[in-house]
Amino acid sequence: MSGEKTSSNHSYRVNLSSSRVTEQWKFNFGLYGNTNQSTFQISDDVTVKSDTNSWNFSSLAVKSLGPKWSYGARTSINHSRFSNTDRSIGAFPAFEFDFFPYSESTVRSLTVQYSVGATTYKYRELTIYDKLEETVPSHAINTSLGLRAPWGSLGGTANISQHLNHTDRYRISLSGNADIRLFKGFSFDVYSQYDKIGDQIGLRKEDATTEEVLLRLRQRATGYSYFVNFGINYSFGSIFNSTVNPRFGY
Repeated sequence: MSGEKTSSNHSYRVNLSSSRVTEQWKFNFGLYGNTNQSTFQISDDVTVKSDTNSWNFSSLAVKSLGPKWSYGARTSINHSRFSNTDRSIGAFPAFEFDFFPYSESTVRSLTVQYSVGATTYKYRELTIYDKLEETVPSHAINTSLGLRAPWGSLGGTANISQHLNHTDRYRISLSGNADIRLFKGFSFDVYSQYDKIGDQIGLRKEDATTEEVLLRLRQRATGYSYFVNFGINYSFGSIFNSTVNPRFGY
């Protein structure tokens, strides 16, 4: 919580996860929730309030089919005020093939995964397609590359998803990351992502107000999004120390 005379903010977040991994099975479960409330007093007569909240439950179960094949399923339940989603429930069985044995995944991997399923949506407000509820079948193909060597690591993913009931609605996501060791203790890392967006079916039909746009209270129409992050790291000495000394909190 934080505040001053003309503004205040309350934020709450919870994140719980559980996983179990064996040579034959892999299970992941996650629960995330977030609420953020802000109040801004513009003048004696004008007060602007911001209220956003979202939560998500996801699960993954995977069964090994040998050194290169596996199958599994992802399920999720979501709520997002920002995305106009009162509730969405989705289930997606999938198959995956790794061109290298999974036992070499700490060094190299090149996987292709195909999934198909459906998501049921219940919206908070009427959408641009005049919907309050709908079920959308879709499929996706994902390719992922990962390499690790003494010089560092390199990774990249490409994902294409498409609605089966409206094939003109799709999304293409490309991402890449690299961590390059330039010399002892010094490294350079970069991450980038680009999304071509053509599947925004949950947008509100009613136009956004100025406050909703500036406070990012609702999702708006767009054809793309991107993110780039890079940095340098330098460490010296040893990160290992057998002496425990918690004085002054360090």
